[in-house]
Amino acid sequence: MKKRMAALLFAGIMAASLAGCSSKPAETTAAATEAATEAAAETKAEETAAEEKAAETVKEAAKPDNFPKKNIKIIVPYDAGGGVDITTRILAEAAGKDYFDGKSLIVENMAGGGAVIGHTAVANADPDGYTLLAYTSAVVNNPLLKDVTYTLDSFKTLGMVCFDPEILVVPPTAEYKTYDEFVEYAKTHTVKVATPGHSTAHHIAAIQFAKDLGLKFEYLHNDSASVQMQQLMGGHCDAAFMAVGETVSQIKDGTIIGLAMGGEERNADIPDVPTFTEKGEDLVAGAFRGYACPAGVPDDVYNYLVSEFDKIITSDKFIDAMKEASIPYAYKNAADFQAYANQCSKDLEALVPELKGN
Repeated sequence: MKKRMAALLFAGIMAASLAGCSSKPAETTAAATEAATEAAAETKAEETAAEEKAAETVKEAAKPDNFPKKNIKIIVPYDAGGGVDITTRILAEAAGKDYFDGKSLIVENMAGGGAVIGHTAVANADPDGYTLLAYTSAVVNNPLLKDVTYTLDSFKTLGMVCFDPEILVVPPTAEYKTYDEFVEYAKTHTVKVATPGHSTAHHIAAIQFAKDLGLKFEYLHNDSASVQMQQLMGGHCDAAFMAVGETVSQIKDGTIIGLAMGGEERNADIPDVPTFTEKGEDLVAGAFRGYACPAGVPDDVYNYLVSEFDKIITSDKFIDAMKEASIPYAYKNAADFQAYANQCSKDLEALVPELKGN
């Protein structure tokens, strides 16, 4: 029974099919290298297939007469420095002034309330196409778990750009340096786990993991992945579930330790980190990232936004920048992304009792 959480862990909810522990026994080096080589080949094949599909789905939409007249703002509902922020800045840089009739995409961080503040701002914004949202699974989760004034139907998707697998990471000062050591420790201790917010993909992954193994976790919720990382590096928590793309450089330089990850195969950038499946835990989980606009945006403006976003997120410039940043590229067009989010919402409802109170 694979816990792909096809919705519940895609940023609070999803499972899918994309892809380091600093102290791996010497005899496993060859196996790890082989796994990494295979992972790299499979990842390349998946990326090529995604790019080919993307190229086929790009469609030109007529530019509305009066849009855009100014720069377009993308609200990131988290602090600067986290995976959602980094991905969005890569998008804005890739767009430059080559799209939207020469206008730019401007990134604005609006953190707070586990993304509720940013979500609410976009849901209540004038539906003129000038205010967009960096859309994660928190959009799916929050209406089911919190008292918010918006619903999933308050937004219309523009496209998905990333599926970033979960990874269990610990401070370098932790007494446990491997997955097995961590599990043994957690069986007899209450583990303090940092999250970037209640009901985020990372929080949900931690709950599912603890439930499966019968562990007791105490959660330290924050407003962003950057604060979560600070707590981890400073030893203020015992562990954290984060996105692979947010942790690769820190794992490589030894600032944190990766114990296991939620991809279906190992990540070529951190080949010594096993998957949960390899360790006997059938958890395939991660977070999605994409973009959306308020639901009331006029059809001609919406179609134009979808067309321009499609061209940006399938461009070599954007895809190459994502690879350079070690952020797993995963494309879905607007319609497929909307259907995916809707399904995730249905799937997440089954986990609501577990999330409340944690």
